[in-house]
Amino acid sequence: MVEFDAYAADCRVRGRIEPGGARLTDLLNGTAELVIRDAWLESLADGHVVEAGEITVGLHELHAVVAAGPRGDSARRVRTHVTRVEVELGPYRVEGALHGLPAGDPLGMILRRPPWVPLTDAKITYQRGTGSVTDEVETLLVNRDLARSMRPMEGEAAVLRWEAVSALPGGPRPTVSLAEPPSPPPGSAHPEPGSARRGE
Repeated sequence: MVEFDAYAADCRVRGRIEPGGARLTDLLNGTAELVIRDAWLESLADGHVVEAGEITVGLHELHAVVAAGPRGDSARRVRTHVTRVEVELGPYRVEGALHGLPAGDPLGMILRRPPWVPLTDAKITYQRGTGSVTDEVETLLVNRDLARSMRPMEGEAAVLRWEAVSALPGGPRPTVSLAEPPSPPPGSAHPEPGSARRGE
């Protein structure tokens, strides 16, 4: 069992999970939901905490997760090119280092990667009650499918945008309720790429 620390639309979610020997990034990219034990939820609205016991959370409900647990084989690591990026992610603003191959463009490659993307030396800022909170973490996994934008911290490169089902009219709204344990996400059909754009 490893500690689990995540950011949902209206609360922080903490507890313990069993990764089964897999890296957390691979676990998130390979499943639709997680069982969290000894869970407790902290409201972003006023900071109050609810102890929830064992809950099942759909990955579409989580915006970001603090990396923990087993790490990849160090012998297989390669030199990477690093781009400092800013991500707008629901109620959160994230800054961190995005890693990519030296010959490639990390921002351009991100759309071809699985949805959970690691950022190192990360800061995540959000409102809790009437105050602003900034957490600094070694590695933060962000849910690309819920991001509104990602841009380099320096330069004039165009903002990369993608749309989540939750942003479409009538689509499900990601949320982890503080009133009761969340239920598994209902099945829903995803729109064809390009069929809708935020703000249109």
